[in-house]
Amino acid sequence: MKRPKFITIWLIVMLLFSVALSVDSLTYLSMILLTKNYISLIGIVAGFVQIFAVVQLLRGKKIGVTILLSSAIVVFLVTGINEFYIVPNVNQIIISMVMVLLVNIVMLGILYLAIKPNWKNFK
Repeated sequence: MKRPKFITIWLIVMLLFSVALSVDSLTYLSMILLTKNYISLIGIVAGFVQIFAVVQLLRGKKIGVTILLSSAIVVFLVTGINEFYIVPNVNQIIISMVMVLLVNIVMLGILYLAIKPNWKNFK
C-alpha cells in the first residue's frame, strides 16, 4: 500500500511513544506486585496492545484503529481508577484525567485527519 509520508511518520512517532511508555510501565511491575494493585497490570497490557494496534496500522489494517481506540479507553479508565487510590485530592484526579483525555484526543485526532483521505487504501 502506498501511503503518504505524514501517515508513516505519525505512526512511527506513535509507535516510539507507545514502546517508550510500555517499557517505562514495566519498571513499576515490582511495585504493582508488592502492593497487589492488579488493575495496573491491565494498564500495562493495554499499553502493549497499543503497540500492536499501531503495528497493524503500519501494515495497512483497519482493525488497528479499533484496537487503538479500545486500548486508549482502557488506559483512560485504569488511570482514573489508579488515581483514586494514589491521590487524595479530587482536583488532582480531575486534572490527571483531563490530561490523559487531551493527549488521547490529540493523538487520535491527528491520526484521524491523516488517515481519513486514505481510508480506502486500508484493508
